[in-house]
Amino acid sequence: MLSVAMDGGGVEQPRAFVEQFGVTFPTFLDASGLLFRLYGFSAVPNGVYVDEAGIIRFQLFTGFSVDREDVVQQLETLLATPSGDVPPAPTVAQQSFEVEVLLEQAAANGDDADLQLALAEACLQESENARAAEAFARALELNSESANAAFGLGTALHQLGQTSEALDAWGRALEIEPDNFVIRKQIWRLKHPEKFYPVVDYDWQKVQLAAEKAAEGRA
Repeated sequence: MLSVAMDGGGVEQPRAFVEQFGVTFPTFLDASGLLFRLYGFSAVPNGVYVDEAGIIRFQLFTGFSVDREDVVQQLETLLATPSGDVPPAPTVAQQSFEVEVLLEQAAANGDDADLQLALAEACLQESENARAAEAFARALELNSESANAAFGLGTALHQLGQTSEALDAWGRALEIEPDNFVIRKQIWRLKHPEKFYPVVDYDWQKVQLAAEKAAEGRA
């Protein structure tokens, strides 16, 4: 079992949460929002069960909780059933992160938005944040409706210490996908860290979301 914290702000705040609650299983950090692009979800928490053969057997997005009896029953049934007798859940496309190969391809195909996005994500994975920001910006220039490019640009800029520019990029991503709660919460985490660490204030989130939606409706 493992968990993934989706936080473009770095590792320190998720680490504090893990230490405070004594989490004993591995926790990884997704700083670039890669998971929501791969799986296509727009809110958290989510749960995915992958068997020993690497096959996805269960996935529940936006509503997963170990306190839900129906979820527990499904997972217990899966764990007790031989893998060969369980149909796989929908597969998720994987992406390659060979930076040098992508650099060569991007140089030869400078107007390919998807290729620029792949290059940007690869650079971000390798902590080459300046190069990632450049590629994300190029991808967004080629496809102005790419929330992925805008969100990734914000993450790279934040890693570079350019907080204001990061918020602008995340704001643009939210304009493209206003119902994407992952993007919205990333902005909140940066603007209101006290509402997320060490304890998440869900009541505040509900009030904040209602206020923002009302303002967006008037705009």
